Amino acid sequence: MCKRCGLIQLTEEAADDFAAERYSSNDRAAISITLRNEWERGGRPSRRNQKLTLDDLSRILSQFRPLDPIEKMDYALVNIEKSSSYVGQRLTIRIEYEYPLYYCKEAAELRAVLMLLVREGFTTAEDPPNPHNGLSITAKGYQRLRDIQKPNRTSRQCFVAMWFTREMDDVFTKAIKPAIEFVEPGEKARRYQAVKIDNVEHVNDINDEIIAQIRRSRFVVCDLTGYRGGVYFEAGFAYGLGLEVIYTCRKDWTKEETLTDHSGNQVTALVDSTGTEIVVKKEGVHFDLAHRNRIEWEVDKLEEFKTKLANRIRAVIF
Repeated sequence: MCKRCGLIQLTEEAADDFAAERYSSNDRAAISITLRNEWERGGRPSRRNQKLTLDDLSRILSQFRPLDPIEKMDYALVNIEKSSSYVGQRLTIRIEYEYPLYYCKEAAELRAVLMLLVREGFTTAEDPPNPHNGLSITAKGYQRLRDIQKPNRTSRQCFVAMWFTREMDDVFTKAIKPAIEFVEPGEKARRYQAVKIDNVEHVNDINDEIIAQIRRSRFVVCDLTGYRGGVYFEAGFAYGLGLEVIYTCRKDWTKEETLTDHSGNQVTALVDSTGTEIVVKKEGVHFDLAHRNRIEWEVDKLEEFKTKLANRIRAVIF
């Protein structure tokens, strides 16, 4: 039980590798930030369902996206508001232990972020040189919270994040798109429009366009089939904006699975051009989202999938 990172359980191999100091300070910060935030989102559980492996640590590093200074200020403000029991409550943040929760690499960085919040008028502190002592959100701070947490309720757009393959295009066309673009009884036009980034004409950097389209959306449908890093990033970005995220996944991609060749022989590793052996397996839903409610579907039951997704949208998007 780490005061900075929360509850951590590693396999023996992962623990030995981490103790050997093969990770840079930035890598260690990324792992600490990810695990602390995942533990907090899960309600601070007293035990983990599984120990983290070397592959889990590698995935954390490959999917980690640091926040820029403005994003860190917003993230800190959201965390302060979550920690407050009532308007005007004065809090003290133990920066030496809490900095990973605020996406900071060290206590000094969190102190600097909190100082910026005070200088911008989003918070006040009883001891201004020490902005982590007796801080409270101001009216301007609550207005900022409204701006960054308010879903785009006037939008009629739904962003779809999914694996770009030919077979998934068929799933999008036959199930996901019609489920989103339903027409309610008594209405003449579709309620929402499904937007998938490979169907959008643009001249921007693809990542900038994805972020822009998510910001314009009322809600997001994220299909986790294929264990695509981009889909997980888009889900997290939408979640951070306060948008409703509906998760779906092809049933055979929900659990980890060892691969076999055409003869039925297990394939557990491949060798790259340098002779390094690389473990291979079919990944399931990542542990960060494994506990989230999701709609599981099968290729030969797309009509059933379409109905379930349409019903979920009607139930949670108002």
